[in-house]
Amino acid sequence: MKYLQLLPILSVFAFPTMSVAQYPIIFNHVKYISMSQDTCISRSEEVVKEAGFDKNFEPLRSGAFGVNGSYSVSVRCEATKGIVFFAVAGPDNKTASNLVRRVQKIF
Repeated sequence: MKYLQLLPILSVFAFPTMSVAQYPIIFNHVKYISMSQDTCISRSEEVVKEAGFDKNFEPLRSGAFGVNGSYSVSVRCEATKGIVFFAVAGPDNKTASNLVRRVQKIF
């Protein structure tokens, strides 16, 4: 029965990848706009590609989505409210933060 007390400790060594699992980091920003919904959607598609997120690119009903390596971006337009949302997800905090700012600047 004493070996049951050691089981949690042994599991860290037996399954090290489980103890250091990496979860995606998500950063988002907004930008205020004064354009139509159609113009915003067209611009979001251009921006996603221009920022290098052209793998698995997908135009969406209200924006665009794309992938670049381990990072993905989503741009969502809400022109009637005068705003566009940007979100980048990926494994590294600093890189995801820099990428979402970059996409926002390009827009």
